[in-house]
Amino acid sequence: MPKNTFDASGIIVENDIGITMRDGITLRANLFKPKTPKQTPTLLLRIPYNKEAAQTYVYAHPAWYASHGYSVVVQDSRGRYASDGEFYPLRHDGEDGYDTIQWCASQAWCNGDVGSYGFSIPGINQLLAAHLTPPALKTAIPAFYPSGMHDGFLYVGGALSFATLAQWATIIAADATSRKKDHNALSQVIKADQASGNWHPGTPLAKTPFFYEPDSLPFIADYLSHPSHGSFWEEWDLKPRLENIKIPCLHIGGWYDTFISKTIDNYEFLSTSSQEEQRLLIGPWYHIPWTQQVGSIDFGWEARNIVDDYQIAWLNAQLKGDRKELDALPLVQLFVTGKNEWRSYNNWPLPGISEDLWYLHSGGRANSLSGDGYISQEIPQNEQADFFIYNPETPVESLGGHSCCMPDRAPMGPQDQRPVECRNDVLVYTSHTLETSLFIAGKVIAILYAASSAVDTDFTVKLCDVWPDGTAINITEGIIRARYRESLKSESFIKPNQIYKFTVSAGTVCHCFEPGHSIRVEISSSNFPQYDRNPNNGQALGNDSKMIIANQTIFHNTANPSHIVLPVVND
Repeated sequence: MPKNTFDASGIIVENDIGITMRDGITLRANLFKPKTPKQTPTLLLRIPYNKEAAQTYVYAHPAWYASHGYSVVVQDSRGRYASDGEFYPLRHDGEDGYDTIQWCASQAWCNGDVGSYGFSIPGINQLLAAHLTPPALKTAIPAFYPSGMHDGFLYVGGALSFATLAQWATIIAADATSRKKDHNALSQVIKADQASGNWHPGTPLAKTPFFYEPDSLPFIADYLSHPSHGSFWEEWDLKPRLENIKIPCLHIGGWYDTFISKTIDNYEFLSTSSQEEQRLLIGPWYHIPWTQQVGSIDFGWEARNIVDDYQIAWLNAQLKGDRKELDALPLVQLFVTGKNEWRSYNNWPLPGISEDLWYLHSGGRANSLSGDGYISQEIPQNEQADFFIYNPETPVESLGGHSCCMPDRAPMGPQDQRPVECRNDVLVYTSHTLETSLFIAGKVIAILYAASSAVDTDFTVKLCDVWPDGTAINITEGIIRARYRESLKSESFIKPNQIYKFTVSAGTVCHCFEPGHSIRVEISSSNFPQYDRNPNNGQALGNDSKMIIANQTIFHNTANPSHIVLPVVND
């Protein structure tokens, strides 16, 4: 038996197996296989986050999957940890995935059938490989994954996903700097990790660790120099590639995950365009970890991580032909927050959805919880507008939300929003107390008629569930950068003090407002550090040393009826 192989509890483990890619680069993987003379199906997990960890912070150990009759290959991505080559996220993952899948199928221990799994970057890298149609790939389980590197990942509504990028950069920088034996950069990793979750709004982007340091993480400087969704990003976009994916897929996500809207968008496309089986499993979880305690809410024992059991049922059906367990599970399994229970459906979007419009109202002072703002389904008449000042040097603090990657390092999950609702630069609009439950499932959209004294600024939206005791729990949120109001592909600055219509995509939800609760909408111009703070100066991203205070106006009258669109389930 080779020295890098050992036998543990009936599972044979072989470490650092070299697999040569088509361009001669060697990637290395660990193999976990059951101690049996029979050939088995193979599961492949390709990750840039260290194959030794194997994403076991959310999944069962690869040996557990091996104990269910699968050989499991866990591979370091190109340029990461034990693998050779240069790392540039997703750049080679389609071809490297294809080559590794076909290598697995050719091994003596494999029966020729391969399935893949993994979340986040390993979620999207599966589909980049699948669109190249490797013959041996029979199924994929992409989880908690985006549609590309731009919209919904590094940028949202044209704003930079600051917390996500800052923490993700810290995570990947450790190995990158270690490989280059850059001891100075390694010390910066430690400082950056300590700063995660406590980023100071006054720090220019150019001074944020790893943002503009091409020797450390050159691709991040590339990302920051391309804020518009142009041709640079097409290399990683899934949307044009989805129609070429011809395998059954199980899509997994969490309602507080930063990628939830894009995960569901990809499922929707494949479930309507593909003839292969597509399923959807969404829990209440954020990016990491997947547990019943999410942010400040304990969703109960029902919200525990059930992903491994569902994956085994799926894999048994797709790779072994045993559908007994899978056929007992719903095609679409969703955890309904607020109600805190699982519900089963046959498809998504859910049937019977109506778009209910809730309009903003006030007597002209909706500022903070002490203001007079409210929402109702009545169209506003000749009401006075609401005003607030946005100072980018003192942005509104993010409390929870949909960032990445760890909850102690980035604003993630449900939290009581009252500490920010006391600010006068946060407009607060609350409904009457609900007499019956209101179940919403789908995309939340806000239509704001607004003006600013600046040539560029942001408008933010947050949807909250207000409990009878006053606790205000964030459900979803969104942002629009004024220069990208017409298109994420090109800039168009605004004229100061002119009214514009802003459409804000505020996320995807599956939530039930219970009787005795109220619906609340917050409007402001910042949500930092979830998003970078707009300096209001109209300059290119990163030119933020000069910050301008902006006077903001939100209109709600007959001609400019600002409102939020809720996808109500009429069941």
